[in-house]
Amino acid sequence: MIPETICQKLGFARNRLNDLEALIARNKFAADPGARHQLTQEFFFHLLGSVDYLAQLINERRKIGLDPTNVTVHEVIKRLEKRDPSDDTIPHLKSLSANVRGDPLPANPYSEEGLIYRAINYRHEVVHRNENPFHFKMSSGSGVAFFWLDPRNHHSGQSTQLANVELSSMYSLVEKKCSNILAVLGL
Repeated sequence: MIPETICQKLGFARNRLNDLEALIARNKFAADPGARHQLTQEFFFHLLGSVDYLAQLINERRKIGLDPTNVTVHEVIKRLEKRDPSDDTIPHLKSLSANVRGDPLPANPYSEEGLIYRAINYRHEVVHRNENPFHFKMSSGSGVAFFWLDPRNHHSGQSTQLANVELSSMYSLVEKKCSNILAVLGL
């Protein structure tokens, strides 16, 4: 694994974000569910795939010894903590992970922790459950899209920010955190 593959994966996510923004600009986001779903799947697949690649890179560079087929962010963190709890990549890698099955939505869904949690949950929603995490408000033939804060529980409400704003925030956050870890690794 080389650092450029992480940057490439982030570039793929950026391309899908640009495509999503173009769909929104053409007022086709609500009207074309097939394109919306595909682009959203690909955005989250690539965005969080960059974190998976980063875990692979840390496994190799820190000589953790996990078989590449068994590398997950959580497993890399667990192994690093066991071997050297003071390893400076641990807090950075932890900030890119969330247990969306076991932990509730963070109290502040707009915080860094909340955005990472929601990005992971949205990826699961569109990639694994084939569901739509969006809430649309329609008027006069056009509409705007928001995310459900937790699409598994609509009682948690919708976001107060437009979906494209949040997608961009998620992208920027993951890109920044990946860059920070690469810097800690001296790459």
